[in-house]
Amino acid sequence: MIIAPLIAGIVGTFAMTLFLMLPRWLHRGKVDVIGAVGALITGKTEGAAGIGFAIHFLSGIVFAYVYYFSIKLSGFPLNWGIFTLAGAIHGVIAMLLVAIVIMEHHPIARFHDRGPMTGIMQLVAHIVYGAVTGLVIEFIGVAK
Repeated sequence: MIIAPLIAGIVGTFAMTLFLMLPRWLHRGKVDVIGAVGALITGKTEGAAGIGFAIHFLSGIVFAYVYYFSIKLSGFPLNWGIFTLAGAIHGVIAMLLVAIVIMEHHPIARFHDRGPMTGIMQLVAHIVYGAVTGLVIEFIGVAK
């Protein structure tokens, strides 16, 4: 079912977004990955959040298809555990990219000092994304 990764990507990205916003809501860190991504495109902070959200959600949908077809082609079962593992691997890569690209080389200075919470939340959010995406795939029944 080709629609399953679309639905799973939307739900998984929504869950991931909640985790990425959690530190700001709890006043525990300066995590603003979505705004930083948008600002990379616009070159300014004004209006960057909307662009960042669009890129973030489109990426979440695309990666749901990447996870789905990669796992399916690999011969591993299409279950939430394998998707969670894929999310963890993706999270480590994202954590390193955020540390290098956003925290060190972002053209807007306010994104340079994000602290360790940014990397940690990137990792956790990607694990959540993988788990939720896999659960949705299983729920829809594609995994059988």
